[in-house]
Amino acid sequence: MRSRLLLIALALFVLSAAALAQEQTSEDSPEDTGSRVFQLVLPSEHLLGDWGGLRSKLEESGITPRWFLITDVAGNPSGGRDQGATQASSTELSLFFDLNRIAGVKGGSVFMSMSQRWGNRLSTQYVGNVFPEQQIYGFETFRVIDLSYQQQLLNDRVELRVGRFATTDDFLDSPYDYGFLSNAFCGSPFGILLDSPGVMAYTGTWAALGKVRPTRRSHVMAAIYNGDPAMRLNKNHGVDLSFDGPLFAMGEVGYQFNGLAGDSARLGNYKFGGWYDHSTLTDFESGARKRGSWGYYGLFDQVVLPFGMRGSHRGLGIFGSVTVATDSRVQQLPLYFTAGVSARGLFNARPRDAISLGIATGYFSNALRRAQRNGLLVPVEGGVQDHERVVELTYRIDLRKGAYFIQPDFQYIVRPGGTGRISNAAVLGAQFGINF
Repeated sequence: MRSRLLLIALALFVLSAAALAQEQTSEDSPEDTGSRVFQLVLPSEHLLGDWGGLRSKLEESGITPRWFLITDVAGNPSGGRDQGATQASSTELSLFFDLNRIAGVKGGSVFMSMSQRWGNRLSTQYVGNVFPEQQIYGFETFRVIDLSYQQQLLNDRVELRVGRFATTDDFLDSPYDYGFLSNAFCGSPFGILLDSPGVMAYTGTWAALGKVRPTRRSHVMAAIYNGDPAMRLNKNHGVDLSFDGPLFAMGEVGYQFNGLAGDSARLGNYKFGGWYDHSTLTDFESGARKRGSWGYYGLFDQVVLPFGMRGSHRGLGIFGSVTVATDSRVQQLPLYFTAGVSARGLFNARPRDAISLGIATGYFSNALRRAQRNGLLVPVEGGVQDHERVVELTYRIDLRKGAYFIQPDFQYIVRPGGTGRISNAAVLGAQFGINF
């Protein structure tokens, strides 16, 4: 009930703010802090061109469609429980409605996305690891992902959103993470997904978000969500409209170095955030039920060596993150790290290609290990879970200005499952993408 009242209150605030938006004075808007001097994935062309003129007509009327297909293929020639290969695929359609063009609502917009997924996962069928190799796997059915209303105010210094969207759409997010195939990185660092049942990734749930930019380089952001795990169930297809709760809340502060007009090309983004999940968790050793858990995170990405002409979006950057869950009695992965280096446009002849090298490590809870050692909990493979590590090297070959891409990939998984009972696995794979 509490989460429902909070969501309704924020929804009413957003809708009332939309009416006030019409009265805002017109000034030069600050440069969007989300635009980056260095981007791993640039805006792309469309394989089917202008869709026979339909796409241009839609965009002129205020509707921007996007339709793409991604397939991840991966196999482990050595290591793991057994050797094999799988594919996971997803096609997604999204629609962005500019309400200023459509209905004269200045700063207002609606975003909707839906997908159809199919395939299998290598980690489940052959390797036995915790951090999946194929980021596109999950929710193998048709589902509605997002449906939300967004309002920009005060020359884009304030952003309000209400509707159905996922936590990781906004929080614990770095563009560098999207350069990888492994779920250890891609989307958001994986640790929080094991520690908090209320966090949503690729699953829309009732939510309300507010974001303020006190300066052109900083932001403060907070949101509340209906943290009901049933939202993930395939049978609901993303349209379970219940408010069953419990409450999940998240906040973040961030600062951007450079990236504005006249700045150095050495763009850096630094963020710190935390979450509260009102879900009930079980103590690993005693079996007691505990309501409420916390965690926090920090992450950064920093261009260290720009190259090419200014505005070419070519350069080399580093990134890293740490996710900490504060109660190891009930949260299985209290410490999770990622770090790496990425470069786009290393070669003059291939200015849009991107190469990334990353390492991710998750450490399992001491209380969980004691429970496993004492036979209270037993992993699938037996043993005691200590840590699991993933090293990934990947190269994205961008073709026809991003209309499609091919991305060969190599991963090496140390201690699959975290117990040391499964041999280290080498994984060869590739990702294929088409922007129709």
